Amino acid sequence: MKVNKNSLVVQSNGLVEAKYRLSVEEQKIIRILISQIQKDDEDFKDYEFRIKELAELLGMDHKNTYGVLRGITKKLVSKVLEFYDSEKKEFIQASWLSGARYKEGYGTVILHFDPLLKPLLLQLQSYFTKYELGRVLQFKGQYTIRFFELRKSFLGRNKPEVAFKLEELREILGLKKDEYKEFFNFKARVLEPARAELLEKAEKSFAWAAVRTGRGGKVIGVQFIFDGDNKIITDEKGVDNKKVSMGLLVSCGISLLVAEELAEKYEEAYIREKIAIADLQVNGVKNKAGYIIKAIQENWYDADIVRIQEEERQKKVEKGKEDRRNRVRSIVEAYNAFRKTFGFEQYRNLPDDEKHRLRCEFLANLDNFFKPRYEGKESFGFEDSYFRSFVMERLKIPTFDGYVVDQGIILDKEDHEILRSEKLH
Repeated sequence: MKVNKNSLVVQSNGLVEAKYRLSVEEQKIIRILISQIQKDDEDFKDYEFRIKELAELLGMDHKNTYGVLRGITKKLVSKVLEFYDSEKKEFIQASWLSGARYKEGYGTVILHFDPLLKPLLLQLQSYFTKYELGRVLQFKGQYTIRFFELRKSFLGRNKPEVAFKLEELREILGLKKDEYKEFFNFKARVLEPARAELLEKAEKSFAWAAVRTGRGGKVIGVQFIFDGDNKIITDEKGVDNKKVSMGLLVSCGISLLVAEELAEKYEEAYIREKIAIADLQVNGVKNKAGYIIKAIQENWYDADIVRIQEEERQKKVEKGKEDRRNRVRSIVEAYNAFRKTFGFEQYRNLPDDEKHRLRCEFLANLDNFFKPRYEGKESFGFEDSYFRSFVMERLKIPTFDGYVVDQGIILDKEDHEILRSEKLH
């Protein structure tokens, strides 16, 4: 099948709100598959793709794309999503794929949806969400696609505002109970990265506000305001999106009623400027909502704001680069730890005579500088760093590339450049 980025991804709202967690690459493969379903299809088909084309769509820069894709599809066969079928009144657990067949010599893979997903993807007459495939292939954040689809789904139901119980939202995103338990971490690792990437790449995002038990109490939910797809005229100067402005204001602690009044009267760019003035106060402000309202109404102005915003943007870019470097380093560190453990297990299982032979060979090849270190030592083993290095070179240990493939990790061109420039591997 030829994948067209303009093909429509059409799925039930039930799938949009289903409980699951997939990597970015896994999510994209599923959306590519969905885009091949035709409106009149009554059953799933065999969906055959060229491996090279899938790799290009996923932005893969890897020597063994075949191996990486095999790792991804293997996980999609085993990973489970949970959803409620309202017609049958059934709570369903299903895998994404019932199978994947790689045709040797053809460079293609045939993928099969699990039949239990039929009510979510076939013969949809109402309550569905659709968009062009290319819209989501650009995203890199694990949660961005989910929030992109939630936004499309609720706006399609004429619900620009929606609130989730915190636990419900965590379940939809597939988070474990002990993962990001503190709301601060949930905000920093899930909400804000998704919101920022949507704003940057789709130019449509959302604003959110924590729902608490009383003033300053425990966070029990999250309220969302989604940017609308249609612009509305506010004055003679041009167009503005009222919902975007409202969302920005609500996320700063301003009530919906006041936010709506301000969004009616002032342009989005003007509101953003005043919010930025509040954010850039060195010592912070005690009442941010009140500060912003006054700044908007009285047109408070900071001549340095443009310069400071640019500096903040540069910091964000540098932070992104450093985060990427840290990710690559962590992968290399994980491989080195795996390599050492794997080597130890192999050495431990060697016969005693083979261990003895390796020690003799090691001593025979020692440089004169190191020989005194081992004089009088009757026995030494894998714990000795020099001997360990010697042994590791003679054992069959998976290479870094092999490890990456087995773990289903995708490294792009920038990741490989970091590996080369910092000589990490």
